[in-house]
Amino acid sequence: MKNLNLVLAVAAFFLFCTTTNAQLSFGVKAGLNLANINYDGEDLDTKMLPSFHAGPIVEFGITENIGIGSGLLVSGKGFKIEEEFLGETITASSNPIYLQVPVTLNYSNSGFFAAVGPYVGFGLFGNSKAEAGGEKETEALEFGSSEEDDYSALDFGASLEVGYGFGPIRVTASYGLGLANVIPKDIVDITDEKATHSVIGISAAYLFGK
Repeated sequence: MKNLNLVLAVAAFFLFCTTTNAQLSFGVKAGLNLANINYDGEDLDTKMLPSFHAGPIVEFGITENIGIGSGLLVSGKGFKIEEEFLGETITASSNPIYLQVPVTLNYSNSGFFAAVGPYVGFGLFGNSKAEAGGEKETEALEFGSSEEDDYSALDFGASLEVGYGFGPIRVTASYGLGLANVIPKDIVDITDEKATHSVIGISAAYLFGK
């Protein structure tokens, strides 16, 4: 029943956009992610990890200044750790990559742009890296709910984005606050730990319909 209601809601939305002659814009978006993780458990001094985001976007204009946006963005998250141990610097990083689907309420006026709304992400792939004493090791990340997995397959949260548009080009800064516990369920059942993603983003988008 929930799936049927979702299908009907999406169909009604597209029907609304069609019958009201809402402006439809397609585009592409890419940029830099500065990712970190908020961890409730061991005392970890995590640092921002540079990553990326990229993918197609779509926007529906409802009024002259208000619209709804969405897209399919490949988005890198994770964190980095640097520690000193016995005179050696140990560095480690974890960089999970998600397919992220945002749904935002957009406002634009005289070039100014702002957007706010939820997002949901699905784990795709990623890797963890460790380096100490000149030795390097890289492992692939696994998504799932078991104790052998590294991250839960589902991520969700909310984002805020502001910026300025120059014709079809838009430059923005954003902050994504994760609300989902991305530690696999079987580990949470044992340890009661919690970790959520956070991402600062700097983006450039090109809208073909503008």
